Amino acid sequence: MKRTSARSNRSGCRGFTLIELLVVIAIIAILAAMLLPALAKAKEKTKGIYCMNNTKQLMLAWYMYNNDNNDTIVQNYHSGGAPPANAYPWVRGWIDWDVGTDNTNVLFLVDDRYAKLAKYFAQAKNIYKCPSDRYLSAAQRTRGWTERVRSVAANIYVGGVPSNIQSGPTDPLYKVMRKTSDMIYPGPAETWVFIDEHPDSINDGAFFNPRRTEWIDVPATYHKGGSGLSFADGHSEIHAWKASLKTHPRSRAVTTTTYNNFVITAPVGDADIRWLAYRGGRVSPTSF
Repeated sequence: MKRTSARSNRSGCRGFTLIELLVVIAIIAILAAMLLPALAKAKEKTKGIYCMNNTKQLMLAWYMYNNDNNDTIVQNYHSGGAPPANAYPWVRGWIDWDVGTDNTNVLFLVDDRYAKLAKYFAQAKNIYKCPSDRYLSAAQRTRGWTERVRSVAANIYVGGVPSNIQSGPTDPLYKVMRKTSDMIYPGPAETWVFIDEHPDSINDGAFFNPRRTEWIDVPATYHKGGSGLSFADGHSEIHAWKASLKTHPRSRAVTTTTYNNFVITAPVGDADIRWLAYRGGRVSPTSF
């Protein structure tokens, strides 16, 4: 009986043909194409969760400050420079597309001389920043920057000072609230306090609510066209914009240092303006 040697067996083994290899590569490519969008969505969802957690932590600090100060809300100022001598704002610093040091100055976020909430969250600088905001201007990238330090702003009417608000682009439909008991239209559960501000719009720590047909400060559109907000009852959410902000780009990296980086006009009854204005703190139930 003829015996086949191990050597002859090995030489008879057939490898993959070119066609078979191409088929395998094609299948892998198809599977990757199917999985990558799902992975991208999961990554964006994770960023949204981190964003809500950050604004939630800010709200906890906001509450603790109020409790320590006889229910007086931490002050909120709009200013290109240092606030007045008697002003103790929730945060300082001017964020823009220029190369000013405020864009990278972490002290304005963690030092109690400048940030009155910092001691309540152990000076954790990352809670001021939405993880989806990685935008920089060309000049900032040239400096080797990796990010600007803040992407969150606060409702100017929550803790604002009337004289300071009147010096800015306000609207008479909004009410200045100095204590949580001032939140009537609507109540604390629907009065927003912190928001992701659009990277082209953000400057100081104060956010002016919209007028009837235009945005003065503009919300971000990081999370599938939405932005993170936190409310005076302590909860946070991601709100998806449906009208004037729905197709607005995430960032144009406008290199300007003027007070308002841009203004977005909108038709009367714009759903996005109505949504935020309703929750901005109004003087009466029919003031909008």
